[in-house]
Amino acid sequence: MRLSLIYLALGFAILVVSTSSIMVRFCTAPALLISFYRVLFTSLLAGTFRGGKLKDSIARIERRDFYYILGAGLFLALHFTFWITSLNYTSISSSVLFTNLQVIFVLVFSIIFLKEKSSPYVIVGILLALMGSLLIAHGDLRSGKLLGDMLALASGFFVAFYFIIGRKVRARIDTLGYTSIVSAVAALVIFPVCLLSNISLSGYPVLDWILFLLMALFPGVIGHGVFNWALKYVKAPIVAVSILGESVGASILAYIIFGELLLWYQIIGGILILLGIYIAASSEVTGDGSSVT
Repeated sequence: MRLSLIYLALGFAILVVSTSSIMVRFCTAPALLISFYRVLFTSLLAGTFRGGKLKDSIARIERRDFYYILGAGLFLALHFTFWITSLNYTSISSSVLFTNLQVIFVLVFSIIFLKEKSSPYVIVGILLALMGSLLIAHGDLRSGKLLGDMLALASGFFVAFYFIIGRKVRARIDTLGYTSIVSAVAALVIFPVCLLSNISLSGYPVLDWILFLLMALFPGVIGHGVFNWALKYVKAPIVAVSILGESVGASILAYIIFGELLLWYQIIGGILILLGIYIAASSEVTGDGSSVT
């Protein structure tokens, strides 16, 4: 698989997932319910696209992979619940930026659990991204948005485990099958929490249901499906670093649609993050600069 094609696919996925926070803002349903229907519809759509071969995907799951998938579903559920809730307490740009700090966790976990090696340039890139995020956090602290930032940061911690587990099992499970099964597990995790929280599962405006479906189709199946597919060919930190580009796309859309202005510290922080992305991602090109295995 050519490296250029993989990066092109990742770029498209970034554009798609950038719409997620915008759609969440338009929803009137509680954050927990949005999380539930997001993963439930993602599972159903991915399973539908997989068709009759979904049974084959399930049948080929080994016992050890079954436990990995359960763990991935749990962390995916936690990620969406914390991230969508964070949008109630901070700006879209800050929420997405802090969630995408998962790259720091992915880098560390990849070294510890997957025994993957990263070049010094990757570390430099990550540090630049971290500096930019800390600058934004300092500004948000002064404006009373720290709670939302920390919820988003927690969601980044959880999704890092999701990516690490995905890297562990994706080579043995097809993309749509993996997406459908993991999302189903996440839905099963969130469902009883909704019941215990006395959250109604119905009675919401038609627009909410349309948005649930669109979130599942575009950011869920297409966006995260591409990320899961890419995990088969490149290291987990590369996918994680690439996703940081969502911060830029989401911020631009938030400005256009909701008029959320970027303050000076968000602009400088965003520049540092983009620079970090470029340094870290470009340093992972293989020796011939054209393909990976």
